[in-house]
Amino acid sequence: MTELLKKLIEEKINRKVKTRGDCEFISNAILETLDMNISYSTIKRLYGLNTQTTPNNRTLNVLAQFVGYKNYLHLTQNYKYEDKNNLNFQVYKTVSLESDIAIIDLVKATKKSSENFTDFIVMLIRELLHNENYELVNSIFKLDALKQSSFTYSEVLYIGNSIGLLLQNKKEITKILLNNINFLECVYSTFVDYSNLNNYYGKSAKYISTQNTTRELQIFTLSLLELKNYLNHKPVATIHKDLIYSKELHPILCSRLLSLSFLNSPKTHEKTLLNNYFKTHEKRVNLIDYSHELFTTAIITKNLFLMDYLVHKINPDLKISFLYQRFHLNSFYLMCLFYYRTVNDKNNELKFHELFSLDNCTIGYGSFLKTLYFVYLYNSSYKNVKDDVKKEYHEFARKMNYSLFNDYFLMNYFS
Repeated sequence: MTELLKKLIEEKINRKVKTRGDCEFISNAILETLDMNISYSTIKRLYGLNTQTTPNNRTLNVLAQFVGYKNYLHLTQNYKYEDKNNLNFQVYKTVSLESDIAIIDLVKATKKSSENFTDFIVMLIRELLHNENYELVNSIFKLDALKQSSFTYSEVLYIGNSIGLLLQNKKEITKILLNNINFLECVYSTFVDYSNLNNYYGKSAKYISTQNTTRELQIFTLSLLELKNYLNHKPVATIHKDLIYSKELHPILCSRLLSLSFLNSPKTHEKTLLNNYFKTHEKRVNLIDYSHELFTTAIITKNLFLMDYLVHKINPDLKISFLYQRFHLNSFYLMCLFYYRTVNDKNNELKFHELFSLDNCTIGYGSFLKTLYFVYLYNSSYKNVKDDVKKEYHEFARKMNYSLFNDYFLMNYFS
C-alpha cells in the first residue's frame, strides 16, 4: 500500500519524485497545506533515494492526509472504492455534459462531502477556463462555498496561486470576474503578480480601483498602482498613512502602505515612523509579515538606512509558523545580500547568499525577485560571467517592461 501512497503523492504534485528537490517540494507542500512537518530526508527514504525504509505510523498518517484521506488506515480501507467516486472522473464527466446546473450542484455537494475540495475546485476551474466559460466560473465563485471565510488561509493561498497561474498568460482578466468579490479575495489579492503590473494584472488593478469593492481591496489595489508608478519612474502618492497602525488590516497590507512613504521619498530616514510602526505591531504576530513589503522596497529604492534598520530588527533565525512566511524570510535574505555587499561585510554577505534561494521565491514575485538577484549577481561576479547574467537580466526586464530595470540600475547599483 505504500507504493500506492507514493503514486498518489506524485499525482498530487504532478511530478515524478526523483531528486532531493522533489522531496523538499513535498515537504514544503505538506507544511503549507496541513501545517505539519515531514522532513525531506524522510520522504527520500520512502522513495528509496537513500536506503528505502518503511515510514512510521505518524509519517504514513500525515502523507495520507496530504492526498485527501483522514489517515493511512482510511486510505487502505477506502482506496479500492475510489474509482466510483474519483473527483477527476466526476469533473470531466460533468463538464462534458455542458450542464451549468449539474456543475454547480457538483461543487455544492463536493464542498460538503470531500476532504479534497481545494484540489477539486482548481481542477474544475482549469477546465472551465480552458473552455473560456467565464460565465460559469463567475457563477461558481458567487457560491457561498467559494467565500474566502470558508477556507483556511493556507487553502486560500493554494486556490489563489493555482488559479492565478492559469491566468498569467491571459492578456486581461474578464471584467465579469473582476466584479466578483469571492474571486477578488481568493485569487486577485492572493496571487499578487509583481511581474505583470504593466500587463494583465495592472489592467485588472486599474479597473478594480474604479469599482465599488471592499475598503481593504481598494487600499490594496491603490497601493499596487503606486508601486507600479515607482517602477515606471512616475510620482508616487503616500495613501492612508494612518492605517499602517491598523489592527484590522492584513499585516502585509500594512507593510504595503508603509512602503509607500519610502517609494514617495526614496532617501527618507524616518526612524521615528519605523519605531512607532514596529512598536504597535511587535506583540501581535510574527514581524516578518509586517515587514514583508519593506524588504523589496529597500532594495529598489537603494535605501541603505531602511536596510540597516530591518537588518537589526528582524531575526534571521526566527521560527516561522507557516510556509508562506518562509517566502517572506527569503525576501529578507535577498535584502541582506544587498545590504552586506553595500557595507562591504564579506562574511555576512556569504552567509545570506547561502540562505537565499530562488526556489523560495513566491510564484507571483518570482520574475521580479530574480531580476533583483541578477543585479546583485552582476555586481558580484567575475567578468567572464557578467555577460551571461546581463543577458538573463535583460530577458526578465524586457517581459516586465518597468522603466526602473534598465542598464543603469543593473551596472551602477552599488556605485
